[in-house]
This record gives sequence, structure tokens and C-alpha cells, in this order.
Amino acid sequence: MAQLLDQYVATAGWDVSTRVSNLGYIRRTIKPALGSIQVRKVRGPLLDTLYARLMRCGNLACTGKPFTEHRNIPDLRPDPADRRPEWEQVADGVRAAIRSGQLTSGDILPSVPDLARLQGLKPGTVRHAFLALAEEGLVHIRHGRTTTIAGEPAADDPGTRRQITRPGAGHDCKLSGCRPHVCKPMAKSTIHGIHAILSGAFEAAMRWEWTDRNPAASARPPTLRRQTILATSPGDVAKVIAEARARGAAMGLYLWLVVVTGIRRGELCGLQIRDVDLDRALVHVAFNYVVRGGQRVRKDTKTHQDRWLAIDPVTCALIESYLAEIKAELAAVGVELRDEAYLFSNDPAHARPWNPDWVSHTVAEIAAGAGVELDIKGGRHYTASQLLAGGFDLRNTAARLGHSGGGATTLRHYADPVPEVDRRAAAYLAQLTAGSASQSD
Repeated sequence: MAQLLDQYVATAGWDVSTRVSNLGYIRRTIKPALGSIQVRKVRGPLLDTLYARLMRCGNLACTGKPFTEHRNIPDLRPDPADRRPEWEQVADGVRAAIRSGQLTSGDILPSVPDLARLQGLKPGTVRHAFLALAEEGLVHIRHGRTTTIAGEPAADDPGTRRQITRPGAGHDCKLSGCRPHVCKPMAKSTIHGIHAILSGAFEAAMRWEWTDRNPAASARPPTLRRQTILATSPGDVAKVIAEARARGAAMGLYLWLVVVTGIRRGELCGLQIRDVDLDRALVHVAFNYVVRGGQRVRKDTKTHQDRWLAIDPVTCALIESYLAEIKAELAAVGVELRDEAYLFSNDPAHARPWNPDWVSHTVAEIAAGAGVELDIKGGRHYTASQLLAGGFDLRNTAARLGHSGGGATTLRHYADPVPEVDRRAAAYLAQLTAGSASQSD
């Protein structure tokens, strides 16, 4: 199985984001569980058993008996004699651990509050260090989940660093935050991702005549049930945008564009000056910017199709004002804003775009400051829900969000119920039924 997975990865043709996610599934779960088994000996019941085991606990080292989960976290406490800012010392400590191999790709770091508590650091210091490392592509921050060391693991990585039960020499459990294992079921969506990889690998094995059947076809991953979430109200979205504008014009404009265009975060990060046509009030979305495994890639969009989005006069004015401010700042030092410059950048000349992970983390902080639960994907949900509730057709809404398939994805995953529309629907049905009932009397 390990050999099949290696050959399948080499021919799968995944894009950067999908590749990193799938390699993580293979390294952490599939190879440790199935890597030593012959391809022809894998059967559907074996996969069903694996899925059931993962539903009980996602840690393959778990046998139902108590054990301690050790973490390889370095000592990141700042040196009082060092004149550098504390966050910079913390970031350097993580960089050194990565260079030495103490931390490797896929290793999970403690959360900001946990690391601050364990090593006597200020939460703001840890957060600043993590954001700096994310901007460099050394860590991957998933807001509300984990911060992991970026990069693609070595091919011979056994994928069991997360499950180690014995610490190395000099290991300090107190500083690393080692703790007794608590069983945590693997997310059903993750098990579906693993199932999809196995199905694709066995399909490839059949084409290569390694086997004559696909055992994943008879296996049954757990049923996914989508949780219905009410659409964020226009008032709450406005609060978040106002909070963003208070922190800076760039982030305020970024969030505004998310909700009025439905553009994906990486597409907006990858937007260049040449992609904005204010004369025709259009934005050309042709690329997606991703940072994965330390790689910074401006690639084609998720659906591999570009699109032109109309923008209104208010949006045009906001962009024009924002660009005028940038051009004035550059003109003061004798520099022009080039057409290939990025619309959103922390670089003075806008030569390098924002890191999408950094943007997600920043937007979440802004929303929390406004007292609203909203992220970038939630902004796209808002776009889809409000457009459909406003009577705009499904095909146009799907095209605006960059969905293929005629709108099936838009309806299934993005069209949240809008309370006002639901009330109108209830009133309409009641009126219709009451009218019919009176006529029958």
C-alpha cells in the first residue's frame, strides 16, 4: 500500500492546496494504518473497520489504554539580555527548532493561550510570532483549530510523530505541554477525505493492473450531515467592516470586496492592479494565491476558470481612493505603482501579496472585536444567501462566487436560510392556504 500511495501521489495531479492536505492524511493516517499491507489483501470490511476506529479516536496510537501524548516543543522563553523584541526571539526559537529537525512538517504547536501559559509568555507575543512565521510560510494557522509546521514531509516519514509516547533526552514535559491522551473522534469530513484518497489510489491500481477491484467501492465512510447556520445579517456584516476600517483602509476594503463580490480569500490576495478596471467597473478574477508547505504560488482559480465581476460605483470609489493613497505614498519616495503590483500587500511597493492564512486570522480577530461571529467563508455565505433572497437567479449567483456545476454547490453549501425570507414564505403559504380553505367553505 505504501508503494501504491507513493506512485499515486506522483500521478494524481493535485493542486498545491489539495496536495498538502492529502499528503497530511496519507502521512498521519493512511500509511501508518495500511502502509505495510499488500494491495490485493485490502478489502472493504478492513476499510470499514479503520473508519469505525477513527470515529472512536483519530490517534492511531490509541489502544483504549491510558498513555501520555508528548510534544516536541522547544524552550521559547526570551533572553532578558537580548535587546530584540520578545516576539522576534520566540519566532527565532521556532525557526531554529525547524532547522534542527526538532520540529518537522505537520507538527502541531500549542494554541496561543496554552503556549503563553506553559512558558510564561504574553499571549500577544506568541500571536505576533505565529503571524510572522505564517507570513514567511513556516507555519500554517487555521483559526479556531491548530497552528502546524508547514512544509512537505519526507517520503520516508512514518507519520507517527503526533503519537509518540516516549520523550527524548532533555525533554521537558512542563514546557512542552505534554498531557494524558483523551480520545477525540476524527471529523467525518476528514474520514471522507481519506476515503476519497483510497478510492483514487485503488482506481489507479486497477488501471496499472495491480489489482482487479476497488475495495473502497464497497466501504462506507460515515454519513455527513450539514449543520444549518443562519446567514449573518447585513447589520452584523456592517459592524465587522466598520471595525476593519478602524484598523486600516486596506483591511476595510478587503472585507468589503469579500461581501460584495463573493470572491475567495486567495483570489482576492492574488488580485493585481491590472485586474481592476475602474473605467468599465469590472474586476478580473483569474488567479488564486496560496502559501502551502513554504511555497508561495499564484495559480489558476479553484475551478480553473477566470471570471469578470461587475462592481458598483461605491466600490469603484473605495478602490480609487485606496489606490490614490498608495500612489501618493510611493510618489513621495519617487516610486510608481506598477500594474503587476498586488492590490493588498504589506510590502511598500506592493510586490508581494498578503498571506491568505494571515488574512483569515486577522479577519477573525476583527470580527471578534466587533462582537460578531464571521470569517471570510462566512462572508461568501452572506453574499450567496442575500443575493438569492433578493431574487437574483441561481446561475448568476453561482457565477459570481466562482462555482461551477450550474449552482448545485451554491445551493448545497452556501445558501444559508435567511430569517426574513423564511417569514415571508410562511406568510405566503398561510395566506394561500387560508384563501383556499375559505373558498372550500
